[in-house]
Amino acid sequence: MDYAICLLLDTTTETAFTNIINAIADGTAERYMVDTKIPPHITIAFFQTEKIEPIIEIINDNIRDMPTGEIVWASLGAFVPQCIFAAPVMTDYLQNACVNANRLVASLSQPGDGGHYLPGQWVPHTALTVKLTPERLNTAFEIASRHFTFLHGRSTRLLLAECNPFKEVRVWDLEAIQNE
Repeated sequence: MDYAICLLLDTTTETAFTNIINAIADGTAERYMVDTKIPPHITIAFFQTEKIEPIIEIINDNIRDMPTGEIVWASLGAFVPQCIFAAPVMTDYLQNACVNANRLVASLSQPGDGGHYLPGQWVPHTALTVKLTPERLNTAFEIASRHFTFLHGRSTRLLLAECNPFKEVRVWDLEAIQNE
């Protein structure tokens, strides 16, 4: 089974990205992210395991090592031909989040998606649309470019999700944990 560990965003940033996601869905009829209710996020680890409970336990035991952080999205990008994304500026915070998340699950899982979410191979991104056809890629990018602006936000929660299809497994409130 495929799973992801993702950074979820503050309400204002989440709303800004949701508006872009909805505009793309309306303009391309590609509604996968909307219909499956995938929240705007940055995936920091993608892995395969048959037993998710030990992963939950190890995250619980180490959640204080996963702080909140400032994130700036400065550009758009594409994984041709299926995905349009907002690209955050790579910072120590994002790099460390990826390293820490992958370190936590390494002994209990196998890398997923060909290792593309491992440190040194990972391209941080916030997907705005996925599962595009080549014909819809240009339309989606045009819509995204009309709606996207430089965004400054913050990660506030950590999500563990089952993938394909998306299903939330657990969410940790990083702000509440930091304030304990």
